Amino acid sequence: MDLQSFSKLIAKRLYPLLRKEGFKGSGSTLRRIDGPLVHVFNVQGGSGGARCYINLGAHLSFLSTGTADWQPEKLTEAECAFRDRIEPPPEQRVGWFYGASEEEADRNVSALIAAWESQARAFFAPYAAYPADFVRLVEGLVPDEVHPATCLTMARLALELGNREKALALVDSGLARAKPQATSLLQSLSRMRETASASS
Repeated sequence: MDLQSFSKLIAKRLYPLLRKEGFKGSGSTLRRIDGPLVHVFNVQGGSGGARCYINLGAHLSFLSTGTADWQPEKLTEAECAFRDRIEPPPEQRVGWFYGASEEEADRNVSALIAAWESQARAFFAPYAAYPADFVRLVEGLVPDEVHPATCLTMARLALELGNREKALALVDSGLARAKPQATSLLQSLSRMRETASASS
């Protein structure tokens, strides 16, 4: 069993479930688009040739640079602000094995469908509706508990949602903790602080 065969099995058995939940597309990536909000499901082949990774992403249009060219139908999981993977059963450890036979592959896809029901739905739940879910996300965030780069992303989100105070707190936390060699991040945080400070 190889990636192509395993992907066809995923497309046959899992994709109809995803489409019922609003995902569209074909091939290795499906997307669910609702205004500025995009959910991404992606099958990524592993380098060893025996397994793949199931990637999940959630993103908002205004978190991307160059939003004039925003094309949600082409958004990749790697470009998403919020990302995760559906983990395989413990015995597989890393990645989803294709299986040595059609029967084994079928069992693995059954396990993936079950994991979609539990893991993927749990991942997408906090990012299900804009703006309500994201208002709660921003309000519940403790700046010093997230990476400085995440502070930048969440500050953009906070400012878009009209929470200038939280945006400034996030930026200041990121500036205080970012490493000196992270010059690009520091510059972006500084520009974001100027933007947030100037907003009314």
